[in-house]
Amino acid sequence: MIMTFFITLVLSYFLGSIPWSYLFTKLFSGKDLRKVGTKNVGSTNAWKEGGPIAGILSFIGDSTKGVLAILIAYLFGISKSWWPLFSLIAIIGHSFPIWLKGKGGVGVAAAVGSFVVLFPLESAAFGIIAGTLWLTFKKGIMFIISLLWPFVILIGYLRGTIDFLGAIMTLLLVSWLFIRGWNNLKSSFMEFKEPLKDNFVKRKLWRYLALLYPGLAYPLWGPVAFRYIIVISGLIAFFLELIRRYSKTVNEFLKKLFKPVGKSEEAYKISGTSYFLMGSAIAGLFPIPYSLISIVMLTLGDSWAVLIGQRWGKHKWLEGKSIEGSLACFAIAFASGAVYMNLINMPINYLNLLIGVIVITIVEGLGKWLNDNLTMAPAAALTMWLFSKIL
Repeated sequence: MIMTFFITLVLSYFLGSIPWSYLFTKLFSGKDLRKVGTKNVGSTNAWKEGGPIAGILSFIGDSTKGVLAILIAYLFGISKSWWPLFSLIAIIGHSFPIWLKGKGGVGVAAAVGSFVVLFPLESAAFGIIAGTLWLTFKKGIMFIISLLWPFVILIGYLRGTIDFLGAIMTLLLVSWLFIRGWNNLKSSFMEFKEPLKDNFVKRKLWRYLALLYPGLAYPLWGPVAFRYIIVISGLIAFFLELIRRYSKTVNEFLKKLFKPVGKSEEAYKISGTSYFLMGSAIAGLFPIPYSLISIVMLTLGDSWAVLIGQRWGKHKWLEGKSIEGSLACFAIAFASGAVYMNLINMPINYLNLLIGVIVITIVEGLGKWLNDNLTMAPAAALTMWLFSKIL
């Protein structure tokens, strides 16, 4: 057993030491990745210096390093608790490859591949969040990933995806990445920090807090507490809007309080956030898990429609709405709904989920007439609940 363990460690190192980024950049551009760009032998630098194809192939090659190390450990019958250690050794091989005289990269791509195998559902959930934050900030992806990794480990441990020893081994892996990539991390943080001055980014971050209802309130305190919290939030929003409609003093106070995340045109009318909270409260009255799934799909689907539509939307199909944005809404609503329902161990029929996603997408597209903030979640929850009686 000790010999098998040692052989697996050695194989993990040599698998990790294969310099795919260096090789593909050399192949497509003739450049030595150690001497150009950031001088980091990784897939990001390979993309910048060798082109998109070199970057994609490098990422694929690097991301499989930890995966293959885990596969070897599995084939040798080594306990899952030790799998993160072999991933770490593969990453160390990536960082200090014997073939390049120890001049390698950080190993982020290798770590991403390892996490997908070690924590499939948790990685999918936080991958969606990372993608959402990247679309929002448009930069700082390394810092975003570093923020989320500890939560993936914690939730994986709490869900029983990995045991205590495995969690400790994975924390060692992440610690290595922090140490090895500290300079890159600081640079990424500066990129991440810059967009925080933008009112649009602040509004989006404020909206993403709604994920705490299904992501924190329900898992920690259960369905009754979740329903109370979401309904009370909606009622508070309703009464505040009612009061500020008739009280100039209250309205001025709330304008100043929410100025960093508010829109100027909402100063004298019901805000999008209030509609969002009231719509979520209505959706929260429907049975679990339809209420939970609909709030997740509303939060992410509405945001992706805007983020993708503004950035890449070229083909209009409804007033102010783009086909690209609506397709993004559909895709992320389905992906997030599927991941979330399996994460909380309450899967519903996938056809039922698909119907809810179609409703979310249509209502978002008709937002100028139906007020998507108010109607998306209740419409999806109602539809999924009704079809659950049939399917």
